[in-house]
Parts: sequence; structure tokens; C-alpha cells
Amino acid sequence: MPQAQSRPHVTVPATRRRSRLRERDWPRPPRRDPHTRVIAQLLELAGPESSVIATSVRPWASATFTGARHKVVLCFSGEEQERRTAQFASSLPEAEFTIAGHIVADACVDEQKIQYHQQHQPTDTTEPLNMQRIVSLSVLTIEDW
Repeated sequence: MPQAQSRPHVTVPATRRRSRLRERDWPRPPRRDPHTRVIAQLLELAGPESSVIATSVRPWASATFTGARHKVVLCFSGEEQERRTAQFASSLPEAEFTIAGHIVADACVDEQKIQYHQQHQPTDTTEPLNMQRIVSLSVLTIEDW
């Protein structure tokens, strides 16, 4: 009966030094968050007598891009609020944003509504109600390589 051939013993040399990652192997440095710059440029586009009610930001990624989805709620008040709201809503999709390291890929109005409120506690029912226009919008930013 023939004996089974044994495999030769292989040794792996031990390395005591730590393997270093080259600079190009590190992930790229994180970009600055563009959220405050997006809000500042939206307020500039909205004009006077406009304010931010709420904001949120969520990371966003596709197969080729990384970025963030910004949700902003703006309030328009004042005498010409209807005209300014309509002008803002029509100019937003074509607006040019300047944000270093980021590109605004999409900007759109999600919802518009009118809100009525009283300035003071209701002491008299004849007190006029103030009207404000509330605009909810979304902005998609992607990192510019």
C-alpha cells in the first residue's frame, strides 16, 4: 500500500513592523457642512421680512455622489408677501448658489400655505389677524470633487 505524499511545510515570515497606509489610502477628508450657507443664501433670495421657522438636514448618497438633503421652512410677512412668495417660488429652481466645495443639484418648493395669527392674547374679538405665508422647501447639495 503506497503512503500518501505529505505537503511540504510552509512558514510565513513574521513581520514586526506595522503596515502603514499610504496617504492616498486614507478616506478623503470630510467637507464642511454647507447647511448654514444654504440657509443664508435662501434668506438672501427671499428678501426682507422673511425668516426661518425650521430646518433639518439628512445625509444623502447615490452610487456616484454624496451630499445632503436640506429641508427649510420659511415665513414671509409684510405688505407684499404674496408677490415676494410667488417670486421666490418661481426663481428658486433656477437660482445660483455659491457654496465652496458643494453644488446645489436641486432646489424646489414642497408646499405653500397661509397662516393667520393674532399678535396679542385675544381680548377683543375685533382685533385683526396677521397673515403670513409659509413655504416649505428642499435643497439637495452634493460634494464637489
